Amino acid sequence: MSDIKDAFFEFIYDRQAVWYNRTFLGKPAPWSDDVVLQNFKFCNVYRELDGGTLAITRYLDKDFSPERKLFNIIAYRFFNRRDTIENLFGGFLDPENFDFKYFEKRFDEKKKEGNIFSNAYLITAHAYNPQYRAKDKHIQILLMLNDLRFKLHDVIEELQHSSPQEGINIISRSVALAGPFLSGQILLDATYAHNIVSYTSNDFLIVGPGAHWGLNIIFGKKLNKKQADEKCRQLWQEQAQAFSELKKQTGKDWEKVRWTNPNYCGGNFLSLHDIQNSLCEFRKYWRLKNGENAKRRYFNPLAL
Repeated sequence: MSDIKDAFFEFIYDRQAVWYNRTFLGKPAPWSDDVVLQNFKFCNVYRELDGGTLAITRYLDKDFSPERKLFNIIAYRFFNRRDTIENLFGGFLDPENFDFKYFEKRFDEKKKEGNIFSNAYLITAHAYNPQYRAKDKHIQILLMLNDLRFKLHDVIEELQHSSPQEGINIISRSVALAGPFLSGQILLDATYAHNIVSYTSNDFLIVGPGAHWGLNIIFGKKLNKKQADEKCRQLWQEQAQAFSELKKQTGKDWEKVRWTNPNYCGGNFLSLHDIQNSLCEFRKYWRLKNGENAKRRYFNPLAL
């Protein structure tokens, strides 16, 4: 393997070791010898362990209809902020009793206090309804949700009778304002709900811009979309060999730090989409490791 590819799998190990030392063992900081990991924030290599995912998935094991679960997934991912779902939405939304005017007032009040969106990824600024408060993004999303609730049954029917990869297109086509990347995030959450779709995050892939950038770094050239997809799958398939080599070369044993959840679809290694997510984080890590000035959102390692 190339040196940068080796570094990618070592980053996955080191980032997971932070979670293991902090959360599983309960050790005090610092949780890593790596200076970059000590001083900057990175998402978990397991998407299911990140706070944002935990905020929504804790509702998905409840005995609710697939329509209600999908509605909440979509609502959460558009704002992608924990206090939005917990405080503004008040927990779990009911699409049959969604009161647009009530939420319009609540969101307007909260917006005066600060940001109601996460900056993890960008949401389109296009208006859903140009005739009503077109410049207020939160209002456009609430309007979209108000209309979407009447289409949920048909969306789920289509998802359940289509291939996993086609699921991204179904979400993108059915959920106004959701582009391919956000549609992929929504579909990933749907795989955790058990009664929306029957497949897992190993069964489809969308390589986001950050992950694509990470692949370009690892393979030393600008990849097109098809090549990026192939290379991401290649890294996913090479995990066992890569971690075996890492242990031989450094003594870092993936088996000791991995997440031991018997229900995790990736088994002893990362799922296809967790490799994709790790590529995005590796891109940030590699640039910081090589002297790039840090953006503000990279800070706060205690939020790891």
